[in-house]
Amino acid sequence: MKEVFIFGAGASHASGGVPLGKDLVWNYFEDCSTLYEIGSNGKPAPHDIEEKEREFINFGIFLKSIKDIFPNISEYEKWQQCMSEGEMHIPRIDKKYYIDEIMEALQQRGDKQNIRLIKRLTLEHIAGISYTSQNLLYKKFVESLLGKPDSQVSIISFNFDCLLHEDFKNKIYFDYLLDFKYIDGNRLSYQKGRGIPLIKLHGSLDWAYNLSTKEISLLFPHITSGTYKFDFGDKNCDWPEIEPYIFLPHQEKDKQIDVLWARAKEELRQARKITIIGYSFPVYDKDTVKLFQETIDSGVEIEVIEATEYASGLERRKEEFMRKYRSLFPNVESIKIYLEGFQGYIERIVSGRITPN
Repeated sequence: MKEVFIFGAGASHASGGVPLGKDLVWNYFEDCSTLYEIGSNGKPAPHDIEEKEREFINFGIFLKSIKDIFPNISEYEKWQQCMSEGEMHIPRIDKKYYIDEIMEALQQRGDKQNIRLIKRLTLEHIAGISYTSQNLLYKKFVESLLGKPDSQVSIISFNFDCLLHEDFKNKIYFDYLLDFKYIDGNRLSYQKGRGIPLIKLHGSLDWAYNLSTKEISLLFPHITSGTYKFDFGDKNCDWPEIEPYIFLPHQEKDKQIDVLWARAKEELRQARKITIIGYSFPVYDKDTVKLFQETIDSGVEIEVIEATEYASGLERRKEEFMRKYRSLFPNVESIKIYLEGFQGYIERIVSGRITPN
């Protein structure tokens, strides 16, 4: 029996604190900045203020650029004031200005520079949070795969982060299904065709893309904000040739990633059980919805793992999710909803109350 696991932002948020879509880029400074060093006068030290201005220069450039496009966003002025006074700046953004919404507008405008700027900030934000994360949930999930035949399980991920990766100690390997030009020395155990298929349909921060040669290399999974050297604050520097091979919402995908979509279709077609963890099938992800609706068999068992912030009204929330999935997949008979989140799911596996099929 083949089981396919689907991972979305909710899983990475639960395991490593990676920002959800509504917080991506906007909460970068809040999430990744350290507290200001206090000087002898009881105020933030000037040298620390200057250091943070340099560290988060791309965020400031982003705020100014977005204000020029969307005049109603006043975050740039607030950012300037807070940075000059050594205060924490926490943006409060309406949904119409979430990154997925902004990306749609930038795509329509053909604004390649701001799209690349958002890609850079996505890297900085996710890498800044995930690099020091304990990442216990993904680690325990990978351990639960020990002894599973590669032919019986596969994973489809919509996350850019690299928190889900191979377990060298237990010799659990993943197959990313791409032909890499170069493989980092710390990952020389990687072999295409060996391991559990890990299909990252939106790309990955540890896949380095050469814009000139169109080649992709596999880096070490512990990505930092300095892994890719491009700084939008240096106006004398041309765009570099290397960037993360990731595809933001609404961004047109490169043909090289078609092989992953084709493999995802094949895996879903064979699946007898699909476990969806932290992925909500957002409206803008039309390609994904179409992929699932046209591929999965009516006899498949779908298990949905969602988290909820509410201690009350669980049954109502459960019914809402059930209606959503019945609408998405009306021909599927077996749909189960669990509002335990990724952690609750892992606890069930580890405790032995369930065993992945």
